[in-house]
Amino acid sequence: MEPIKVWDWDDAPAELKALSPHGGDEDWVALVPKHMAGRFIGWMESGSSFGCCDVSEHELPDGSIVRIGAHA
Repeated sequence: MEPIKVWDWDDAPAELKALSPHGGDEDWVALVPKHMAGRFIGWMESGSSFGCCDVSEHELPDGSIVRIGAHA
């Protein structure tokens, strides 16, 4: 099974960064594989250190989820 992959914003793949609606306040990018897409992942919720102000979620065509954490 695939693990969750997490990147610092600067190191994340460009195609995942392009999904961001945060306008420059991003900190983290995570790729959650399809088999984990419906699970609650508390450390990746808004208000957490992953995204202290907001976490956006974007579904990919293969069913995996991209989550982007931002500080504003």
